[in-house]
Amino acid sequence: MEETTPGTTAGTAGESGGPAGDASSRFGKAKDYARDKYDAASDAMKDQYNRMRERVDDVDFGAIADQVRSYVRSNPGKALLISVGAGFLIGLLLRRSGDED
Repeated sequence: MEETTPGTTAGTAGESGGPAGDASSRFGKAKDYARDKYDAASDAMKDQYNRMRERVDDVDFGAIADQVRSYVRSNPGKALLISVGAGFLIGLLLRRSGDED
């Protein structure tokens, strides 16, 4: 009969085929997989954030505001109907989210 000491590989739970070693191995693999997926998602979000930030930096909001002002002055009826419609839709959306409570 061969005796194993606590320091040998034959008797340790982490390296044997026992349930504790198997669970530990699965947990380690799952942790590594989750970390890889998290890192990939984090990198993708950082890339998207940087792209959107560059797009927003390129937009001239003053020019857009001037275009909106001129459109409202030349088409006041349409502008009023658009704003009423948008307000109605926003009101419906907010009201429905409050009914679920």
